[in-house]
Amino acid sequence: MSGWARWPTAVIAVAAVLLCVSEAQASRFVLLTFSGRKADVLRAKVAEALEQAGHTVVLSKSPSKRMSSAQVKRLAKRGKADALVAGRVQRGGVEDWTLALQVVDAGTGKAAGKEIRFSSDWLPGLTKELADSASQRVEAALGLEESHAAVSHAAVSHAAASKGRAAEQDPTALDEPAPSSEPTQGSDAGTELEPIQSGSALEDGAVTVSDRGTDDASGDGNEEDGVVVRLRARGGFIHRTLDFSDDIYNRLRVQRTNLWVYQVDGALYPFERPIGERLGLIASYEAAFAGSVHDSDFGGDFPVTFQEFFGGLRARYPLGKNEIAFDLTFGRMNSGLEDKNKAAHIPDMSYTVLRASLDFSLELGPVRAVGSGGFRLPLGYGEISNTEWFPRVGGYGFEASLGLEYPVSKRVSLEVLGSLRRYLLEMNSEPDDAISGKSEVAGGAVDLYLSSYFGVSFKL
Repeated sequence: MSGWARWPTAVIAVAAVLLCVSEAQASRFVLLTFSGRKADVLRAKVAEALEQAGHTVVLSKSPSKRMSSAQVKRLAKRGKADALVAGRVQRGGVEDWTLALQVVDAGTGKAAGKEIRFSSDWLPGLTKELADSASQRVEAALGLEESHAAVSHAAVSHAAASKGRAAEQDPTALDEPAPSSEPTQGSDAGTELEPIQSGSALEDGAVTVSDRGTDDASGDGNEEDGVVVRLRARGGFIHRTLDFSDDIYNRLRVQRTNLWVYQVDGALYPFERPIGERLGLIASYEAAFAGSVHDSDFGGDFPVTFQEFFGGLRARYPLGKNEIAFDLTFGRMNSGLEDKNKAAHIPDMSYTVLRASLDFSLELGPVRAVGSGGFRLPLGYGEISNTEWFPRVGGYGFEASLGLEYPVSKRVSLEVLGSLRRYLLEMNSEPDDAISGKSEVAGGAVDLYLSSYFGVSFKL
């Protein structure tokens, strides 16, 4: 056979090789909406890396959340996808960025391999790592790298065999260059990201990205999607002052007390995205474990009693790296002395309170500044509202706090905090109270609590 006669066979063989490699390499990925800070930026970087590798990328508005294998397959079928990719961005501190990807095979509806993690101590470093290796690691999760190698090897073997057969007929064929074994880019290389219209089939659902790297796409939710629990434990010191004004009988006494306290509180965020950690249930409990007051007029010491607990709702709203939150709670605060014989002649205070507060959190480099301001509306006052004291007592309270948090890990932070709680009371005494002597008479009182705390918080 002449050299010209062998050209059609060689061209067909090379074309078949290139076609096989292209079909094996090009895939269609649906990228679900990533969660966490800078999620859109990092998802765009993953999409760019996949496109540059010759794949078709579709951006979905669906969040990464739990769904069954059947739902995954149905979603992939409607999107004509070979695989879905879910992502979660975590930031444990100022210098700790992590992106976790979970690839889900469209054919089986289950996770393809374990969770893929990219980490860096700064955001530009993380984006560079995605540009360098995101496509290869996603392909490896689906087994595309092995497919590429198998197709390339088969193509080279086929070309060598064809050339060998040609050499038997014409030894000069051995001098012809062998066809390249390098795969070519698919026809979809450089394709623009396809927009997802509202209400499209790609918004049916998504898959779970799990912290445990599970192989099942329907595993438990991660720390940002699904149930999140935050716990805090503190120890601290309170200085209390109860002082009356306009005392007609001049027999109401000032109380100044120092006590050591402990405080525990928790927050439960039971909702998945898009609500997530924006709305949750909160509760707090605080009590004294040591403290006494000395009677400077008559001698003797009285142990101090103190207890506060409340529960309610918290709404959080992120503002970039910062955050504001609103609390609406109901609770009770008891403060007094262990004085069964009433020798101290100081009433106990038991405030039943409706409380509203506005909290904030500001990132300041390696630490975060936290603070709050709130209003307290007493609905009950306890012993001080009895007939022998001030039966028409009324008033209001306010609170404020300011502190710093230092994250020692992704889930643990150390805290230092100062706060005040101040109740302004109006006794609403009337002339009959002084004439008959049934009740004490005063214009008002200030009940002040100055506190300082040190503690640790956990995120589960």
